Amino acid sequence: MPVKHDQDELLDLTILAYLKKLGPEYAKLLAIRLGLSLEESRNRLQSLEERGLIKRVERRIVKYYHRRRKSVEHRNHTYYELTREGELFLREAKKKIDINLDIEYPKR
Repeated sequence: MPVKHDQDELLDLTILAYLKKLGPEYAKLLAIRLGLSLEESRNRLQSLEERGLIKRVERRIVKYYHRRRKSVEHRNHTYYELTREGELFLREAKKKIDINLDIEYPKR
């Protein structure tokens, strides 16, 4: 099953690139933006969290980018953001593989 593993790694890198560019996000909106099922989004976020590449946002106000920088009150969703280790992992991965991980801002 090497193909599945490679697809998971590519998806993980895409999620990390998304969080790097657009800031904290929750599983449901991430699933919508990346065309994933909610279950797949949650599974990938859990895997990334277990690896120490992302963490849950603890503060009550979340700052993030969607067309412009805004702050929202953290209520019913669990937001995730990149850790320092996640940033380093993403930077090293971009050096090793030739793939475009440029994430575009969502359109309304």
